[in-house]
Amino acid sequence: MSLYGDAIGALRQVILLDERVRNTAVALARMSQELADLRERVSRLEGMLAAGMALSREASPERDRRGLSPPGA
Repeated sequence: MSLYGDAIGALRQVILLDERVRNTAVALARMSQELADLRERVSRLEGMLAAGMALSREASPERDRRGLSPPGA
């Protein structure tokens, strides 16, 4: 192969590599956004769970007190 052919082959490889890098950057940005969305969802679910647990504790204070009384009392 001639020097000219080698240069064209090298340029093609560089172009293909550049395209792969761009595609990887786009995929990484997409995954980063998905991860941020999942973190937000988990945070909201934690808040809902904490609120549900607080409501559950408020709804059953008698049960909690009975559990603390000594046996036979």
